[in-house]
Amino acid sequence: MKVESLIELLKEGENERVEFKAKATPNIAREICAMANAEGGYLLIGVSDEGKIVGVDIKKAREVLSSALQNITPPISVKTSVVSVGDKDVLVVEVPRSKTLCSIGGVAYIRIGSSIRPLSIQEILMLSAEMGTVTWDEFPLVDLSEMKDEYVEWFFSALERARGRKIPRENWMRYLRSSKAVKGERLTNAGVLFFTDATDFIPHSGGRIVWMQGDEAIKSAEFSGPVWRVVDDMFYTLTREFKTYEVVVGTKRVKLPEYPPRAVREALINAFAHRNYAIPADVRVFVYPDRLVIRNPGGLMPGVDLDDPEHVPRNPNLCSLLYDAGYIEKYGYGLRMIREECKKHGLVSVEFRTQANRFEVVFHKWSGRLLDELDRRILSALEAPRRSGELSEELGVSKPTLLKRLKKLEGLGLVRSEGRGSQRRYLLNR
Repeated sequence: MKVESLIELLKEGENERVEFKAKATPNIAREICAMANAEGGYLLIGVSDEGKIVGVDIKKAREVLSSALQNITPPISVKTSVVSVGDKDVLVVEVPRSKTLCSIGGVAYIRIGSSIRPLSIQEILMLSAEMGTVTWDEFPLVDLSEMKDEYVEWFFSALERARGRKIPRENWMRYLRSSKAVKGERLTNAGVLFFTDATDFIPHSGGRIVWMQGDEAIKSAEFSGPVWRVVDDMFYTLTREFKTYEVVVGTKRVKLPEYPPRAVREALINAFAHRNYAIPADVRVFVYPDRLVIRNPGGLMPGVDLDDPEHVPRNPNLCSLLYDAGYIEKYGYGLRMIREECKKHGLVSVEFRTQANRFEVVFHKWSGRLLDELDRRILSALEAPRRSGELSEELGVSKPTLLKRLKKLEGLGLVRSEGRGSQRRYLLNR
């Protein structure tokens, strides 16, 4: 680390990611453990609580650090560097965010602001699920007698429709055990979510839609039951209230939905499939005049890249049941499909927001007019198929401008193209 970087950290003061230590003592093990269980950060040894550089004996500090690290389970690999300011040395310890929950003597610590404290049992479960070190959905929860026959019937009918697999009734229980919906004589959390009125046993497993006007909620609706029915009911409620745009193409009147339905449904399914159920909060959808926000508890799993997402499920058994029932189309395809559907729709952009313990899909409505005068002139000219060069000359607009408009009209489903290269022609999508 350079002196300039150290000065910047000193200016920040102590916070969740920065800790000052005048000297190295054995209790730095707790500091490192707590920091690793949060967001990681920097331990500056040789700096007073007031942020003044006092210096430290580097050799002794390294010895204490090495001994302290041996007390942390699982082991943490830190990076160290020495920064010299004048005649004083500071040992900078860079602590990574741990991929698993760390503890000392069986106690896990967390850093909150500039202080640390032990984690509660609920927090341990929540963080372990967030890190993917605990598969929450396979823990047994309630007796098999709580399973509803009508939901089991629905599932095996859905499995046959979606995957072409007809399971004889006498083999149903064997199938549910192999899918980890059942363990012993109890339903697992995944089984509860699928085959009971889940909110009776997992109160925060439902969903809520809130209609917003500015920062004020004007109405809301709550949804409960098995997870698949909650998804269906929320999707139906949303799409029922979507506005539609009407445009005339030739002699045909075309209706366009406010948001791309397939993308919204996929975002809802993902919210329930990948949320952290150890966090006591429900899935929420916020409907604003200019955007739709789908929010679920739990951030992305470690290692998942939004630009190149892979299927790393937090709830693998629940995901398997949703796949069998036809709710998940293809593993690892959800975010890409949402982007593609928004692109095809043409009037909506999508944004993915991830932060600690929360993930959001935000659909932004296009703020401009649906169709302007140039769009209408293009549609009128396409009563007969035309090449882009012909259209450009006839309408008196540059070819780049025309191609941009044609792409928009294709996204709206009003125009389609045939052929390739110089032979490509555009025509109304009647």
